[in-house]
Amino acid sequence: MNILVLNGSPKGEDSITLQTVRYWEKKFGQHFEVLHVGRKIKALEKNFAPALEAIAKADLLLFSYPVYTFIAPCQLHRFIELMKEHSADVSGKVATQLSTSKHFYDVTAHRYIQDNVQEMGMHYIRGLSADMEDLTTEKGRKEADNFWKYLNWSVESKI
Repeated sequence: MNILVLNGSPKGEDSITLQTVRYWEKKFGQHFEVLHVGRKIKALEKNFAPALEAIAKADLLLFSYPVYTFIAPCQLHRFIELMKEHSADVSGKVATQLSTSKHFYDVTAHRYIQDNVQEMGMHYIRGLSADMEDLTTEKGRKEADNFWKYLNWSVESKI
């Protein structure tokens, strides 16, 4: 399965949320292509072709982002707008999300992503809302593992 991580964090590779993705890579031997939309949104506004190519290759789009105040970062909002403006062919693709926060209105951010991906014709699998410190606890790692297993099962079973 080709997985494209749309990293909406302005911190890029230093994103706490992205560390869960890196954890999954190591634990489950999965490779992820990461597009740092949070860091590179200005460049993507000028040339969206690399994003369209990455989206075309992907079977699964994983929206990965922090929730700072109620909603996903504005850079991720803009990226979704660009997907729509450029008519990114995502019909039939699967989408999910991973966010990190202190669980203050993260449900609003998740609903925003869900509504947008469904509007674009993607199949949506409910995402994971993790605490910013989850990877440092056994309980948090278990929740991340269980989500990853559920996600893979859902994709393989076409749920």
